[in-house]
Amino acid sequence: MTKPFPKEPTRQAMEALPEIEPAISSPSTNVAFTYVPPSHARALDPENTLVEGIRGAGKSFWWMTLASERHRKYIASVFPETRISDDVEVSQAFGTGTDLPPTKVPSSDTLAQLTASFPPRHIWRAVVAVHLDFSSPFPFEGKWEEKVQWVQGHPEEYDDLLYHTDRTLAEAGKVRLILFDALDRLAGDWPGIRLLAKALLQVALDLRSCKSIRAKLFVRPDMLEDREILAFPDASKLLARKVPLFWRRMDLYALLFQCLGNASSGGGEFRQHCEVFQLHWKQDRISDAWIVPQSLRTEEETQKKIFHAIAGPAMASGPSGHKRGFPYTWLVNHLMDGREQVSPRSFSAALRYAANQENPEEWLYPLHYKAIQSGVQEASRIRVEEIAREDYPWVNLLMKPLKNRITVPCEAEEILELWRQEDIIRNLANLASEAGKVKLPPQHLAEGPEGVLQDIAELGLIQRLKNGRIQMPDVYRIAFGLGRRGGVKPLK
Repeated sequence: MTKPFPKEPTRQAMEALPEIEPAISSPSTNVAFTYVPPSHARALDPENTLVEGIRGAGKSFWWMTLASERHRKYIASVFPETRISDDVEVSQAFGTGTDLPPTKVPSSDTLAQLTASFPPRHIWRAVVAVHLDFSSPFPFEGKWEEKVQWVQGHPEEYDDLLYHTDRTLAEAGKVRLILFDALDRLAGDWPGIRLLAKALLQVALDLRSCKSIRAKLFVRPDMLEDREILAFPDASKLLARKVPLFWRRMDLYALLFQCLGNASSGGGEFRQHCEVFQLHWKQDRISDAWIVPQSLRTEEETQKKIFHAIAGPAMASGPSGHKRGFPYTWLVNHLMDGREQVSPRSFSAALRYAANQENPEEWLYPLHYKAIQSGVQEASRIRVEEIAREDYPWVNLLMKPLKNRITVPCEAEEILELWRQEDIIRNLANLASEAGKVKLPPQHLAEGPEGVLQDIAELGLIQRLKNGRIQMPDVYRIAFGLGRRGGVKPLK
């Protein structure tokens, strides 16, 4: 039998997993808990402008982390493939989660006022000018209205200042990287968001012609699937360099082990017990962070062995327990959405919750399989809370008639019939017609129930199986209250 990790120290170390709110970095966050998966290294590279990710994939985390000099130095030392060096200067031009000065970052209210008088493209060119420290005659100390008005009225002078700033940076061997996040907060309604997002993408594309000035935009998939946002010449050039924030199973467990190995409480015991498996931790000379052994980053069999020494060998007890699944694969499979993606936020939430559940005394491992099941239920509750109340409130209207009345997989017609009985599509259309009431509304609402079904499939809430039936992933199904034969019980 694999020698289990010590119970209490390992459970205490689980507290080092990222908190759910806020799930972002800050200048005071311990750099040792920063892990860069291989695919994310490309996302951090200043040369890649568009970074796409689902909620909880790490968009805001990287937006904040790149803005922290301490974190950039750590990343440059431990993850050189990111191409983040001391020559990269970073500033934040739009986003949430920090006390950004309004003189450098216009609020959504300021943007709304400006768009009433100026084309959105001029607004973003003014924002870029501020972050490039344009000199006179640009009115750097003026109000946003003055800045945008100057940009609109002085296109030649603007281009001249941009050219000389770019040349000065290039001669000094520097790169200026300007970050934009939370684009769904640009305005209070979807038409306003669409106008500003489209203009921002155009300006980001314009900056590609510079040698040493780059924009980096952290964007949700649904925004890049909106035809109107991408309705400008050469939009395909931006999309060609789009980098998705995708977390493989291997990446999620590498993040877990990075956090456990660097936890202030229990981290030492975790690293020491890894020696039993011939895994040796080393410290980074610059940050003193403990670096995950290479095999714990790249070998699934090694990861599986370690996690099963934490959670036990199966998702049930007894000789036939493995028939219910193995914890290493079971956990990730049950947190996967309809796009087959798992957010580290959901993964961390499930494990933190599981670590706080009481285990039977006779259980030898830090985590019990029933606690892991409870953790998945909690992660589902959080996930649905985020997506259905904060991002797409209209989803609640669609899911309410299905609660306790649908068992998946099911025929699409079962869902459509319940929607017809409750007149859901007409109610949704009425809601969408009221300005500002529906944020990021269904893109295919005009196509009726089948169109809306397509929308929630594109959001990852459901999957269409090969036989045409509808499946809902557990990360949504449990909290939305749909049944599934043999699956984790839905929340009541």
